[in-house]
Amino acid sequence: MPYPLASDWRRQTIKAYKVFNEKGEVAIRSVFVVDKNGSITYINTSFKADKKEDYEAVFSELEKLTK
Repeated sequence: MPYPLASDWRRQTIKAYKVFNEKGEVAIRSVFVVDKNGSITYINTSFKADKKEDYEAVFSELEKLTK
């Protein structure tokens, strides 16, 4: 992939981003797009894997970062 991904084995990041699901001790399915300056430009904390619109919104935001 042409961009970095993050992993959070200690669950510190998901707690800081307020997407920690205490019941399963995992992250709520979410998407955060971070630009080259480290600014969050897009957040979706209710991302649905079966919802085409959610993917399209992420791809649209990523496209903005390449311009």
